[in-house]
Amino acid sequence: MQSVMGTFDTLGNEIKSLKGQLVIKERMAALGEFSAAVAHEFRNPMAVIAGYAKLLNKNLTDNDPNKNISFSILKEIEQMNIVMEELLRFSKSEPLSKSEISINRLISGLIASLDNFGDKIIFTPETEVVVSADEILLRQALRNLIQNGLDSGEKVWVDIKDIDRNSDNITITVTDDGPGISADKLDAVFMPFYTTKEKGLGIGLAFVQKVAIAHGGSVTAENIEGKGASFILSLPKQ
Repeated sequence: MQSVMGTFDTLGNEIKSLKGQLVIKERMAALGEFSAAVAHEFRNPMAVIAGYAKLLNKNLTDNDPNKNISFSILKEIEQMNIVMEELLRFSKSEPLSKSEISINRLISGLIASLDNFGDKIIFTPETEVVVSADEILLRQALRNLIQNGLDSGEKVWVDIKDIDRNSDNITITVTDDGPGISADKLDAVFMPFYTTKEKGLGIGLAFVQKVAIAHGGSVTAENIEGKGASFILSLPKQ
């Protein structure tokens, strides 16, 4: 009887998990459409403003105090364009282009590309782990996790685990030594446009979740009281 009840409990948890993932997918799709709409609506008037600012700048002498104003307008438009590009990138739902990827090589290459932060990232893989995934999307997701850790603390630890040689999943954990995340915010950090940073759109971790779900995986956050936070990305091997 206990084994039967245990089976039902497991089945119930799996159904609950699938329902949760379905809700997240639907929310992501809706937010993606909204983000694309917002980006397109803003880009046209921004282009007009930039055009007038360039025209104004062209007709002003170098000593004219209004020259600095026109430069400031162009600079702000440039920043807004960056934001729009981020929104459009988040809104895209391109089909996965999977290939066999060495996670060790991918992370090592990613760390090497972060020239100014390489010495702050500790990565000492013990075994070779290979998964079938979209390399471009996975690389960006891991970059977001590592950059998030660097923004939060002084050091970041990246760890790979092949949960079980007979298991279908592997995990990649990114841990920082920052202030951590309060318990009531652990789920909120993956919500699009939620951020505690002065700069940023709050879509970095939402993008990681989107990539994880697209691969049939998941991402969760854990608070290490007084020591920082960990983000665990779980991916199927195939």
